[in-house]
Amino acid sequence: MRSFIFVLFTTLFSFQAFAENRITPTIKEVTVYRSGAKISSVATVKVPAGNSEIVFENLSPYFNPNSLQVRIKGAATLNAAVFSLNVPGPGPESPRAPIIRDSLVLLGDALSGIMDEREVLANEITMMANKLNQIGVTTPTQNTTTLTVAELKELTTFYRQRQMEVKERLQQLTIKERKINELYQSLQLILQRLQPNVSNSTGQIVMKIESTGAQSIEIVCTYLVTQAGWSPLYDLRSEGFGKPLRLIYKANVRNLSGFDWKSIVLHLSTANPLANNDRHILTPVFVDFRPVYTYYDDVKRKQEQVYQMAPSTNMAQVKDMARSGSGPGRDDAEVAVMDLLIPPANPEPQGNEDLITNFDVAKPQDIQANGLDNIITVDEQDMPAEYEYHAVPKLDPSVFLLAKVPEYGKYNLLPGLANIFYQDTYVGQTSVNPFTVSDTLLLSLGKDDQITIKRMQPKDFTEKKKVFSNMVKETFSFEIVVKNNKSVPVNIEILDQVPVSKQKDITVELEDKAGAEYNEDYGKLKWELEIPANQSKRVRFTYSIKYPKDKAIGMFRQ
Repeated sequence: MRSFIFVLFTTLFSFQAFAENRITPTIKEVTVYRSGAKISSVATVKVPAGNSEIVFENLSPYFNPNSLQVRIKGAATLNAAVFSLNVPGPGPESPRAPIIRDSLVLLGDALSGIMDEREVLANEITMMANKLNQIGVTTPTQNTTTLTVAELKELTTFYRQRQMEVKERLQQLTIKERKINELYQSLQLILQRLQPNVSNSTGQIVMKIESTGAQSIEIVCTYLVTQAGWSPLYDLRSEGFGKPLRLIYKANVRNLSGFDWKSIVLHLSTANPLANNDRHILTPVFVDFRPVYTYYDDVKRKQEQVYQMAPSTNMAQVKDMARSGSGPGRDDAEVAVMDLLIPPANPEPQGNEDLITNFDVAKPQDIQANGLDNIITVDEQDMPAEYEYHAVPKLDPSVFLLAKVPEYGKYNLLPGLANIFYQDTYVGQTSVNPFTVSDTLLLSLGKDDQITIKRMQPKDFTEKKKVFSNMVKETFSFEIVVKNNKSVPVNIEILDQVPVSKQKDITVELEDKAGAEYNEDYGKLKWELEIPANQSKRVRFTYSIKYPKDKAIGMFRQ
């Protein structure tokens, strides 16, 4: 009998020990992608011999079920693992809730009483004012009301005292109403917290495990969530010429997964695991005859339509319509217009945007699931840089300090904004764009107010005259003046331009380039000047345009 009781007790104890199969795992490691995050949740559980079911609950509902991976450390086998949403049902109501609801009703009645009393007092003030206005008024049926000095004094004293009493009471009611409203809102918040939450869904993983014996095993579940991401942010610090550029690589991490990440091992990655991995299929392109005499007219007409609707139309929708072949009235002319506006669907890569970079954050991080920015320092390093001043006075009458960084690919830069600090002074922000074909990355370190530049057009060097009976020649001249207000000499690169002709009847001739390097294909002029301390230099260039006198010309940018 004693043996039977002992066996029964042991069986019940074992059943109770293994009945608790719902576990909230601990988030140990997170890899945040530019869009999305990979989460590793860990828990140590006890399993009996044979088959059992373990549920990891209180997980993010923004779960990608196809990404689930389960790893078991121990002599056990995973037979199945399924992710599902757990919608909580209504729970038991707190015994404090009915008391708070009754209190809210009493406070509401008190507010109604205050409103009624305020209305009565306002009517009393109006009535006294009306009665006061009737004193001394003559009516057809009675004579003018007259008052003695004593009666008038007594009346005004009563009116003043009563008005003060009413005003004082109204002020008391305002204070009382404010306190009741504060208490009312406070009780509403308490009641809201006491209400059972039936709206917040959570994720859960149901796992079926087969074990060779009763044991403790460690289960690691790795999965992707969508409501998270990070973006790069930089600090660029320069101490001046001849010194390297200090790069502080930061990450702005956002967590909207529904659960906080506490003391996690954080990794950052530029990969995109949620991208479409289907291969591209090349479809045939056919060529056929088309009516040339109307084609260009249609192209011009549709160009004008597209340009007119562009400011008020979502161009992404226009592009999708053009590539998908949908939309009314689509023809060859519209295809030509869209080909001008839309780049190829698969352009050639222009940089290292396809490379995947991973960053390991050294210290454990706490990132709350509130969607706020979390600025984390990822890396710091010095970048050798060459400095020079640069100006395009035609577009901006300012001189910018540029830092040229060679072999920038080894720094794993991504497009983003950079805060610029020059000699410990914040000078603004600049854009970092490493996806260029150049071997040198140009970074703008802001304007230098100690160097001034001005571009002007002397009137005596601008003229228009006929050179032949049917041709007109216009001559333009521009002068650029640079002043160095520093105590040291500086080297500056100055860019300007002359127009480029696209018609054989229009001839552009550069008559004086003032020692500039000239690119005829783009019309670009470049001067590299050394300006001594506290001195200035000027350059002047002249060009002419010849065109038929019966036609008008205009400048435009492509």
